[in-house]
Amino acid sequence: MFLTKKYLWVVSVLFLFLARCGETENETSGSENKEPDADYVYKVELLGQDDLQKLINQRRDRILLINVWATWCIPCREEFPDLVQLAENYKDRQVDIVAISADYPDEIETKIIPFLKSQQVNFPVYVQNFENQEDFINFLSREWSGALPASFIYNATGEQKLFLLGKQSYQEFADALQNEIEN
Repeated sequence: MFLTKKYLWVVSVLFLFLARCGETENETSGSENKEPDADYVYKVELLGQDDLQKLINQRRDRILLINVWATWCIPCREEFPDLVQLAENYKDRQVDIVAISADYPDEIETKIIPFLKSQQVNFPVYVQNFENQEDFINFLSREWSGALPASFIYNATGEQKLFLLGKQSYQEFADALQNEIEN
């Protein structure tokens, strides 16, 4: 069978794309192969503007790290194990970690909870439920374009102190929290 150069090129590009996707998935799947904690109940609630305002304002002298993510966002998925480890290491240090998914509410059972189970997430997770996406984005920061992942650190009185755009490492999160703890 005679194959044209164009056909070979398309097949080659497709092969490279699939190989790269597999590589990326394998790089992030190490922590996703954990056995889920059978005793832990994963509950994901919708979070509207009033709820988010309460979450930020009612700090009880605790620092708050909000991470906005989505199941379809590869950098978000890659940084999730660091957030889980951070929550474990900071649970006794006056720090709350909360994730807000940008996925659709109807994806809670099919996408969000299976991902949370695979990561053994140990902190509250919500799905944003604002009237429109722009209101949610502007509520958290007018400087934020809506790109994911994005993290916001609030001090113990509910004042936003730091906005982090893009994938962060455990150490970057820890340094930012430690800086806020010391202030």
